[in-house]
Amino acid sequence: MNLLPEVEAEDNIWKFMGIYAKNREEWTMTDLAALRQGGTVIAFYDTLGPAAVEFVIRQTRLATISCAFSSLRPLIMLKSQGRADSIKNLISFDKFDEDVRADAKAAGL
Repeated sequence: MNLLPEVEAEDNIWKFMGIYAKNREEWTMTDLAALRQGGTVIAFYDTLGPAAVEFVIRQTRLATISCAFSSLRPLIMLKSQGRADSIKNLISFDKFDEDVRADAKAAGL
């Protein structure tokens, strides 16, 4: 599974990793892992609304986002509404229920 697929834009090849969580240990570990693989981290913040998150995902053609539990449902909803088609993988920093997994699978994640 390629969590950081190459994206061609602006005459460059990019490998993006999204992080949607407040500062925490897993944020730093994800950042370092992405950098180690030649990736560029796209940070999402709580103050961004769904339209801004959708815009950034579309601009970067982001495939993978590591996130806190609180961001799972909004991201699954964006994907299921066809507003985040490039997203293929969500990596949760926290435990989650099987209903969240089922919703993610139904959305194509």
